[in-house]
Amino acid sequence: MSDFLEEKRREIQARMDELAEAVSEYERLKQALDALDGVTSGAGGRPRGGSGSGSGRGAGRPRGSGERSRQALDLIRREPGLGATDIARKIGVHPNYAYRILPGLEEQGMIEKRDRAWYPKDAA
Repeated sequence: MSDFLEEKRREIQARMDELAEAVSEYERLKQALDALDGVTSGAGGRPRGGSGSGSGRGAGRPRGSGERSRQALDLIRREPGLGATDIARKIGVHPNYAYRILPGLEEQGMIEKRDRAWYPKDAA
């Protein structure tokens, strides 16, 4: 019986080793897709809006109107008082991305930051 179990352990480990590269690639692709969320591209696949200081957004959709922004807003409405890192974890993005989208929602008057936590604008 112990030989059978050891053989199965080896088979499972070998398959896990085969899949590890695919899982790693999946994670890299997911991070790339998350990074591209919100980037509008024109002809030639280059980002639109120029390469200035970033003060103007140029053409494209309004800031804070993407799917991740909607997810963050819904989460903040359900769970007021979360920090940016918690919001990022719960919507499945890197914390840097949350730090990028939350100010856009704040500028639109949808949320507000108190101390280090985010609240829906209508919450007292």
